[in-house]
Amino acid sequence: MTDLARGIRAWWIIGLLAAASAIVGIFTLPPIDRDESRYAQATAQMLETGNFVEINYLDEERNKKPVGIHWLQAAAVSLVSDAEDRQIWAYRLPSVLGALMAALACFWGGQRLVGREAAFAGAALFATTVLLGIEGGIAKTDAMLVGCTTLAMAALANARGGTSPGWRTALLFWVALGAGALIKGPVTPMVVGLTALVLMVWERKITWLKPVMVWWGPLLAALIVAPWLISIQIATEGGFLREALGDDLAPKLISADERHGGLPGYHLLLLPLVFFPATLFLIPGAGRVVAALRGEDDRLAASARFLIAWVVPTWLVFEILPTKLPHYVLPVYPALALAAGWGLVELAKAARWQRWASWVLYAIGVAAFAVFLPYVFVTYGNNASWDAIRLAGAGFESGFQLEFDMGAIFRVFAGLTLFLQLAVAALASDRMRPGVLALSFAVLSGFGWHVAARSGVFAESYAVRLADQVRSARAYSETITGLSPDEIVTASSFTEPSLAFSLGTDTMLGTAEEVLAFAESRDEPTMLVLDLSRLPGLAAVIQLHDRLDQAPSDLGWLVERGRNSPFLAPLSPSEITSTTALRAGWQDIVRALGICETRLLAAGTNYARGTDTELAIFFTGCPASNDLRLMTRPNTDLDSSAPTDQDTPNDPQD
Repeated sequence: MTDLARGIRAWWIIGLLAAASAIVGIFTLPPIDRDESRYAQATAQMLETGNFVEINYLDEERNKKPVGIHWLQAAAVSLVSDAEDRQIWAYRLPSVLGALMAALACFWGGQRLVGREAAFAGAALFATTVLLGIEGGIAKTDAMLVGCTTLAMAALANARGGTSPGWRTALLFWVALGAGALIKGPVTPMVVGLTALVLMVWERKITWLKPVMVWWGPLLAALIVAPWLISIQIATEGGFLREALGDDLAPKLISADERHGGLPGYHLLLLPLVFFPATLFLIPGAGRVVAALRGEDDRLAASARFLIAWVVPTWLVFEILPTKLPHYVLPVYPALALAAGWGLVELAKAARWQRWASWVLYAIGVAAFAVFLPYVFVTYGNNASWDAIRLAGAGFESGFQLEFDMGAIFRVFAGLTLFLQLAVAALASDRMRPGVLALSFAVLSGFGWHVAARSGVFAESYAVRLADQVRSARAYSETITGLSPDEIVTASSFTEPSLAFSLGTDTMLGTAEEVLAFAESRDEPTMLVLDLSRLPGLAAVIQLHDRLDQAPSDLGWLVERGRNSPFLAPLSPSEITSTTALRAGWQDIVRALGICETRLLAAGTNYARGTDTELAIFFTGCPASNDLRLMTRPNTDLDSSAPTDQDTPNDPQD
């Protein structure tokens, strides 16, 4: 391992591992609901309007997080793409940079804490962990946040342990602190502040902070944040801080905000999965930290205290908070990875039970992925559902697949097989020949996970790519309405942010009633997307109409379906089964809106809500020359029995 950790080579290896793990999947995964698509859409609107102070999602203010990530995304898109292109990979590039910065900062700070070899091992493991790679490939704040936080902590470690840190260390510390605050508010200052406070109380010393406590440091951090903060407060008449603190942060502190709750121990329970593959050396690493704390070497004890102060108080804060998401504890993962690297380098000193415990922890992660990833692909690798099949029988041109693509099957299961082989090889080599070989296989298994999961299973899960299906359906608009896909406006009761980002800022999201009212108010052609999973009445009418033509004698089925339809519920069973009444009801539905008879279907799973979803896609205002029959809705509400948990276009952030 000494050769790998030597010179500039070590920096290149760690950087390449972090960048490669983050980049896997950024070109193939669709925009993810809900946070990523909201961030990306808000950035796109900044580029479209030229307003880089206010943060807006569609027609509403989004006063939740600071502007830093939006500026970075806007810069990336301006360099390599364009807001009109809606290429999500361009918005993800700052997160790749954040993951890269986090891994390199981990190596830099780790050299001062645990030595170069252990720091190299820890940073390499951290670079390929499941959680860092995932966040590094998503266009939101957390990868850049952990990059800024790790850089600040690395500067603090060098200021604490260095003989003459110099002004550059202080500069990096305060720049990272200010940048972290501009990315995600109080998180970076909280991690740094808790670490420093715990160390001061524990050691009863404050002099070690002197290298970074320069007079110009706080001023520099303030200059990074204050100009925008003042501007946004003026632009929103004080609304930004009021909403960010009162509506976004405060609910997370007092309750399980947005249904993201969990008992204390939530993050610990997820550790075998999201910290994979570094879990293979985590228990010996923890044992090494404890041994150093109890030992006679003051330098090693000081390093152990620093790692403990970095991890424990922040971890406890997030375990105690009622609102929980896996990425909340990501800023302490570099410290855990350095401990794991320390445990690997000095594995000979680990007790046998520690090695067995680590093997079990690692094996739990491998077993969980061996079950979970194939399940995801088999479940979501196509998007057929019985409702979709019935709607296809009702005349919809559907895009769902009833069979797997054999090429996709081969790619996915080849990736899964390679991942499992690398994981088993890492476990076997750690048992027989611990050291550089075990580290190499562990790191490769981490990278293999990203290839198998993000570039394979998740990318091929067509069932969850509803926004992509709608975007493909929009390609028909020129043939049907005479307007090109870029010109036609979409109104949708499917309100997930991925649709808004995919189709553009002029997309109208709302309830079914709002969508239909919007369409009626327009003279120009419009594409309508109706979420039938929330409109059982409309689906029933469509199916009833066509089923009657196919099997007019099946009266019991018609009556049962009719009772579930608000259009047909007022009718008696005899009226429901009347061909005239049924067809009149259907014609009333389609005539008032001027909907073209051509009907398209997108079907799959809305993973943000956890429900099977069928989207009926219509075009309105078709030219008479197209010789398409037109149709409309009655005066009654579209579906008074639809569920009341309709997502609004600007639902609270997950």
